[in-house]
Amino acid sequence: MINQTDLKYFLELSQTLHLTRASERLGITQPALSHCVKRLESDLNCQLFLRSKKGVQLTPAGTKLKMSATSMIQQWENLRQNISDDIETPQGVIKLGCHSAVAQYSLGFLGSFLKKNPAIEVQLTHGLSRHMTEQVVSSVLDVAIAVNPGPHPDLIIKEICKDEVCLWKAKNCQNDDVLIIEPSLLQTQDIVQKLNKKGFHFKRVIESSSLELIANLVAQGVGYGILPERVLQIYETQSYEKIKGAPQFSDKICLVYKQEFRKIKRGQIFIESIVQNIKG
Repeated sequence: MINQTDLKYFLELSQTLHLTRASERLGITQPALSHCVKRLESDLNCQLFLRSKKGVQLTPAGTKLKMSATSMIQQWENLRQNISDDIETPQGVIKLGCHSAVAQYSLGFLGSFLKKNPAIEVQLTHGLSRHMTEQVVSSVLDVAIAVNPGPHPDLIIKEICKDEVCLWKAKNCQNDDVLIIEPSLLQTQDIVQKLNKKGFHFKRVIESSSLELIANLVAQGVGYGILPERVLQIYETQSYEKIKGAPQFSDKICLVYKQEFRKIKRGQIFIESIVQNIKG
């Protein structure tokens, strides 16, 4: 019998068309995802994907299921929410996604929130903002804290604060020719392209997927770093200097969720709590 989890996993794979990437985003193993697909194919008695060395492709049957699966999941969510609305005490699980660096300055409110709402549980998923937004669209997540999310017809995007991505160095910087960056971030890519035009030249580049590590390396004087200002606020900011004249990138930190999440009690109080604690 087809279940909601199998459909959500199927939708993620149908969007990425890559087993490894889909399993990473879902937080499950690749064999578990493959087993889910085989179970769906057995239940429906048809092949949903064509497999190759480059990834997978939807079959005509898979394409038809993709068109229907989102609606099926939404109907189930609506039913679950209608039942939840009849319960006075907010309860259930909130599936929240955000970048690990954003989590460090945005989730401090969870202590008081969980204390006030003992029947609510929170499950955290971390990744790039665009991936977290995709998981809200596919109903894998209920809500995400995303940086510069693009518009989507199925999503409500509520700005909760702003940030500035800048070029920084420590006062004890030992290497003026070293730049430390997270290369997959669009903000970093934009600033790097503008550095030469602004007269900044670095002979050596250190790449890391961790903004937290970059902040620590800059603080230790390893080199210059491209970082969001709010990420630095959790460290001793007096040890950093913002480089005057360097290009900057303005970020909008937003809550991303579907309208249905706002209608349920736990969604309402979660949105109110996070806006009150972060906005500014």
